Amino acid sequence: MKKAYGAIKKIGDKEQRMVNDILHKISREIVDEALETDAMIAMGNLKGIRENDKGKRFNRKLNGFPYYKLSKFIEYKARWLGIKVVKVNERNTSKLCHKCGNRGVRRGSLFKCASCNYSCNADYNGAMNIMKRAMCYTRMAGAALTQPLTRQDEASG
Repeated sequence: MKKAYGAIKKIGDKEQRMVNDILHKISREIVDEALETDAMIAMGNLKGIRENDKGKRFNRKLNGFPYYKLSKFIEYKARWLGIKVVKVNERNTSKLCHKCGNRGVRRGSLFKCASCNYSCNADYNGAMNIMKRAMCYTRMAGAALTQPLTRQDEASG
């Protein structure tokens, strides 16, 4: 029994080191891009997300993702380089259209707004809403802003 426990513990430790390595690489890429583009980093604040009623399967997936650890890695690396990190409330960011602000419908990976007839990738829509909220937070704090590039800017320039 002791031998089996030792083997399981060794495998678990190796898995944790691999996860940490991946999280460090992801956080480094995010912070490096923010440094290169002179941008701030906006992240969703997931506080209270585990207090939902979406079922066992969703909760298992959510608890398996080390978002808290990734966000802490991003925060300390960004702080080290003087990059501003803003956490915003994610409530309804995937349900509201980032173009007109009205409620839309998310079906799988597609978001569609009935009000303005806009459709896009649902994650892109949510990310744009998080960016808008982050920009409002920085305006309230009196920080200077540079406008981020959008997909349309990248295509034209």
